[in-house]
Amino acid sequence: MISRLFQIVYLLMEKTYITAEELSERLEVSTRTIYRDLDKLSAAGIPVYTNRGRSGGISLLSDFVLDKTVLTLAERERILESLQALAAVGYQEEGEALRKLQSFFGGDSQDWIEVDFSGWSEDEKQRDYFEQFRRAIIHHCYIRIDYAGVNAEARTRLVRPLKLCFRGQAWYLYAFCELRKDYRFFKLKRIMGYEMTQKTFEPEQVGRLMGDNLELQKKNKKTIITLKVEKEMAFRAYEELHGITTNEDKSLTCVLEVTDMNWCMEYLLTFGSYAEVLEPKEIRTKMKNMIHEMIRKYED
Repeated sequence: MISRLFQIVYLLMEKTYITAEELSERLEVSTRTIYRDLDKLSAAGIPVYTNRGRSGGISLLSDFVLDKTVLTLAERERILESLQALAAVGYQEEGEALRKLQSFFGGDSQDWIEVDFSGWSEDEKQRDYFEQFRRAIIHHCYIRIDYAGVNAEARTRLVRPLKLCFRGQAWYLYAFCELRKDYRFFKLKRIMGYEMTQKTFEPEQVGRLMGDNLELQKKNKKTIITLKVEKEMAFRAYEELHGITTNEDKSLTCVLEVTDMNWCMEYLLTFGSYAEVLEPKEIRTKMKNMIHEMIRKYED
């Protein structure tokens, strides 16, 4: 939002008049959001005026000069750091705002972050999903998605997209699903197709979804799994698991906490024969049955 407010000011300084519709199109937000931003700028003491009529529009006082002393040095640094972080994770439009603000504030900010999401950024389809879903979230538009379920059937769902989240090396769309009448995480790689709609919804604040969100933790009950990992896979255990203790034979006893059991079973198989589920017994039994079924498929 800070980036958008500065861009509005720059656009108003460059043009004599500009309409809310033009600002909306340039910044890819609704006109309602533009008017809210203009209210924020006015409250901050920036003389924004709106003139009605055919030749009217939004303007600034002709002698207005943006005063960088309104912000402290620490605040300026935090703005530049935040824009750098956004640009690093793929918000390319933040790059221009970053360059302008660096020049305006004086000097360059420390180049402190570099991110490579090569797992998804090299996939054109995933990049398209990310960009289109971002637009749908910002403009509060429903989208239809074809989502691959556990039985490989792609089911069409009408959803209210609310937030894009990154966790565990994957992107997720957090949305309200009209089919289930509940909030869901949809993994982008399991979305087989989408359709943007013109139907809009009232914006809502979903708050923090990752990390220490207690409400989400209550909703998605965790299962704690105890594993024995052979020393050949110790490097993965230290990177991906916790509660690690070393056994006499140099194997490791580790803890894995999961909320998605389908993902869990697939994940455990990636260790091959180098990991064994110790507890709970029902997960151990599920793994055993899955392995027997795999063996059966390869029997002549």
